[in-house]
Amino acid sequence: MKIPVNELKEIIIHILDKRGIEDSSVIAEHFIEAELRGHSSHGVQRVIPLVKGIELGTIERKLNYKILKSTSSSLLIDARRSIGIVLWNKIINELEFKEPISIVAVRNASHIGFLGYYTRKLAEKGYSAIMFGNAEPAVVFPGKAEKLLSTTPLSISIPSNPPVVLDMALSLTARGKIIEAQRKGEKIPYGVAVNERGEITTDPTEALKGGLLPLGGVKGFYLMLTLELLTSFLTGSAVGPEVKGVLNTENPPNKGEVLIVINPKFTEEENHGIDLMRRILGSLPGDRGDKLLKNSGNEINIDEKLFNTLNEMAKKIPYF
Repeated sequence: MKIPVNELKEIIIHILDKRGIEDSSVIAEHFIEAELRGHSSHGVQRVIPLVKGIELGTIERKLNYKILKSTSSSLLIDARRSIGIVLWNKIINELEFKEPISIVAVRNASHIGFLGYYTRKLAEKGYSAIMFGNAEPAVVFPGKAEKLLSTTPLSISIPSNPPVVLDMALSLTARGKIIEAQRKGEKIPYGVAVNERGEITTDPTEALKGGLLPLGGVKGFYLMLTLELLTSFLTGSAVGPEVKGVLNTENPPNKGEVLIVINPKFTEEENHGIDLMRRILGSLPGDRGDKLLKNSGNEINIDEKLFNTLNEMAKKIPYF
């Protein structure tokens, strides 16, 4: 079913406002843009675990972060269970990245949405950005059944017109897409996930009991592992099976994210390669999301089950 953007946004804001959540419009806009750009796995369905965490007290209604270390080019933050979208939106909008390279490391924030939202904003300001992080384990080592790593989200942006914005999980699919397929009663693609016995499955319920497979097999797994170890090393977050509180918000969040911002004024700022490859390929990372956004008609296609849940959450407080 197609719902007007403004109507869906008002429902989300109402749900959040009724629970005293800070910057409800910022959160709603993030989830709406995720839907419009084709990132439904990080879109409106994420309202549900956020509200659950708020109601259970595992996520703070208002920002409660603490700056642990700060220099002209670096920032280490303990979010202390703050809402990740609100905190990272504040970071992106308020910090000035004047040095050649700057780094922001955050631990213990709730789910921050899709990383490309932040790297795109930085690219639009003229910066290149690299952002990655971890979450609850969802990915298995090829040939095994034990979940060890998250989907290892990664985003890289380059300023151009339009910006190049890579935003992807390093697993073969995002965990949110498995959850979405389960809710809709759909099968998942063959070869992206295994069941509890390590066998390939197309059943989303079995896949959630088992795990996802890494992009690129064993090599991809070690790339993911190294990025998640780097995340933990730089932020002080939990890692691997210790990470909690991202999707299952019955637990406080203890994950981490790292943002590296490159100020190209200190480098070449050459867009020839971008123009060349866009002509050859027809599109570059980020172009598909721009096209979806442009052609959305200010409507979002949402399944009836999710829409009904949102309406129930708007009426029933607390919901959980």
